[in-house]
Amino acid sequence: MDLLTDWLQEIGTNAVVLCRSRVSAPWGMRISTQDGIMFHIMTEGSCWLCRSTDPPLRLLKGDLVLVPRGLDHELLDNPNSSSIPLDDFLAQPSFPLNGNAMATLICGVYLTDANLIHPMLHALPPVIHLPASTISANPSLTSTLSLLISELDQSALGGKTLIQHLFDSLFIYILRTWTEETAADHPGWISALKDPYLSKALAKIHAEPSHAWTVQSLANEAGLSRAAFARQFAQQLGEPPLGYLTRWRMIVAARLMLNTKASLAEVAEHVGYESEFAFSRAFKRSHGVAPTRYRNAPCPRETNATAKKPIQLF
Repeated sequence: MDLLTDWLQEIGTNAVVLCRSRVSAPWGMRISTQDGIMFHIMTEGSCWLCRSTDPPLRLLKGDLVLVPRGLDHELLDNPNSSSIPLDDFLAQPSFPLNGNAMATLICGVYLTDANLIHPMLHALPPVIHLPASTISANPSLTSTLSLLISELDQSALGGKTLIQHLFDSLFIYILRTWTEETAADHPGWISALKDPYLSKALAKIHAEPSHAWTVQSLANEAGLSRAAFARQFAQQLGEPPLGYLTRWRMIVAARLMLNTKASLAEVAEHVGYESEFAFSRAFKRSHGVAPTRYRNAPCPRETNATAKKPIQLF
């Protein structure tokens, strides 16, 4: 079972291009914490990504950077330059090209329901930087990025749909590249997928969320003692096995309520709850709202997408 695909299908993403900007120094944008996965693609020149907790990171032509948890950061022509909030940056009709060092970058966000995001994104570092050399060494990633930039440059039939699919493909290739190169150094959900023991238990949870799993039965699936399984699971994923099971059940339930007409009783049964009351209580504890209210509310990704319309700046 491909758990990464399983997870991505459940949460879904909707990429929105915030801007494609060509600017001359000095310039800077300040991006506050977002309910989504920020990305930046450097297509010309260079800039600096700055966060208060990390040393400045220089981005060169051809580099790509992902901010998985949408944490606050700045993009600047120089670490010492000042910045303005993202909304103000996007509101500017044009940028004067004054002959100073120029840069062109594509900035956007993968929108998703923040309540569904764990544990995948919490297994990733605050910033994933793929330099141009890493991208060029990966033919699939290179081709996808080139096709995406080409489609953004033109207005062709079916372009909007194609761009969305290319963004989805790009996201998977970024995760795959990072996983192959550095995931072993970051204990968490992704590294657990490669663990010969934990991966078996995770596959069972994902395949059969309605099963009455216990720590012991999951340990049996993993081929470990109960104590060893519980310890290793908590160390790798940052939560106990039954906590993860409940979280996954709530993710599956949320998608069923948003994408199907299944009754509350049917949803509850599908994710392993014998009564609507027990399910509703668990769902509200996880999402902060009752299931019915969650189902009737606007989809978080649709609401965000309406607020964050694509803007092209040249």
